[in-house]
Amino acid sequence: MDIIAFVAGLIVGIVVVSIAVEFAWKKSVPEKTCKLTKKWNLNELRNALIVAEKLHITPPSDAKVVVAAPTPLAKNARENPSVIGNFVIGLNKAYIFAGEIKEGQIAVVTSDEDILKELRDMFYEFYKVKEKAVSYVPKKGRVRIRGVVRAVFPYRDGYLMRLSYEGGIVGVLLKERMDVEGRRVEVEGEVLEYPFINPYNITVLD
Repeated sequence: MDIIAFVAGLIVGIVVVSIAVEFAWKKSVPEKTCKLTKKWNLNELRNALIVAEKLHITPPSDAKVVVAAPTPLAKNARENPSVIGNFVIGLNKAYIFAGEIKEGQIAVVTSDEDILKELRDMFYEFYKVKEKAVSYVPKKGRVRIRGVVRAVFPYRDGYLMRLSYEGGIVGVLLKERMDVEGRRVEVEGEVLEYPFINPYNITVLD
């Protein structure tokens, strides 16, 4: 009887160990982090970062975009002719496109953290190297200009940034005060009436 009990216990033990080993092996199998798809939707990605050689769709309103060629679908996109590749990065996944970003284009969707980090680094490298700022300010229209902030002081219902650049002095209209006196900045905006600029993006360069 003792022999039978011993054999039965041994068999049960072997089965339990086998199940445990199989379970551990299944857990150690790497999770699939990449797949091909044509069914993608950029609006699913909050605060998306978009790199495109050419963009054929309207990006989400909260996206940051850098393109190699200008596109009417993303008027506020930054232009950098050095851009290579087409990809979009979200918080926890990214789309890497086989060609230009357009409806029906095949893409690899990935959630691999190392790949996401690499793509983010690439985006910001392209994003910070923008087209050359102008050395003059037109009487009206869109402008991108770099210069040194000489002063920020109250003006009408807000503040005025006095910006010294290669071609002279301009005033940048601000809703709130910025502590940037003596700093070098880049201003993207619209010349309402020379020399006043209504900015939609101000970047501190140093």
